Amino acid sequence: MIIWQMTGVCLSFLGVLLLYLGWKRKRRSWPHIVAGWGFVLGSIIAWGQTSAADKGAALGIIVVVLTGLAALAIIAVKTPVKARRKPRKAAIQGPVQASLWHEGLSMTASILAIVIVGMIASIAACTAFFLANRAAGVEHTANIIVTMFAFPTLWAGLATYIGYSNNLGGKIRLLLGLVVVCGAIIFATMRASVS
Repeated sequence: MIIWQMTGVCLSFLGVLLLYLGWKRKRRSWPHIVAGWGFVLGSIIAWGQTSAADKGAALGIIVVVLTGLAALAIIAVKTPVKARRKPRKAAIQGPVQASLWHEGLSMTASILAIVIVGMIASIAACTAFFLANRAAGVEHTANIIVTMFAFPTLWAGLATYIGYSNNLGGKIRLLLGLVVVCGAIIFATMRASVS
């Protein structure tokens, strides 16, 4: 069992290292990306050999996340801190300051709306996904793990789309459609479980 654990740790380290090297390049490096994700998957599979498939895979995911966090901590400590440039001394007048203040508040409100709306839609979608999988008979632990991975991915994707898309009607249709469909799935699965 210790051999599988050591293999999982080594594959996790290699996967994170290759993904970092691929990210650091100016152009996208598919060999680094594919090999990195392959090693990460290999690490999770190796950890799956240490105990049951659900517990082992969960341990593997934790090891990969901890390896990534350790790599980020090392990079953060090694990266030199850039000295801040002194701002140019320009006479900022009252109306300009007020305009900057309102612009900042407007930007903050927009970001909060994007994050909160994306979170609510993601929670609805992942709840519907989890309940639909449960109704279909998917194994409970696997269902939880897949849903846990789906939630931050979907939330990030929705927040990015909401933030960058200029089509307000498209954003509203997507979010309303997502919430309505997910609400219908949640309602149908809850009713089926009660009866």
